Amino acid sequence: MPSDDDYLALGRALAALRRQAGAKQADAARAIGVGETFLSQIERGHRSPSWRTTFALLKLYGATLSQLATEVERSG
Repeated sequence: MPSDDDYLALGRALAALRRQAGAKQADAARAIGVGETFLSQIERGHRSPSWRTTFALLKLYGATLSQLATEVERSG
């Protein structure tokens, strides 16, 4: 089972990819059909994204699962 630190690393990684893509949190949330508060909670490690949400964000950011894993390693 993932730890709180794992969720925090994942959230930080997704936030880093969003920033690299030049996307604002509100715009990213709207684009994938989730609330800005929910995306903020994911990025702060307070919520865990579903695979569907994760892949939607990666597609939006033009990033791969491999890039996400690299960012998680940097963030963790």
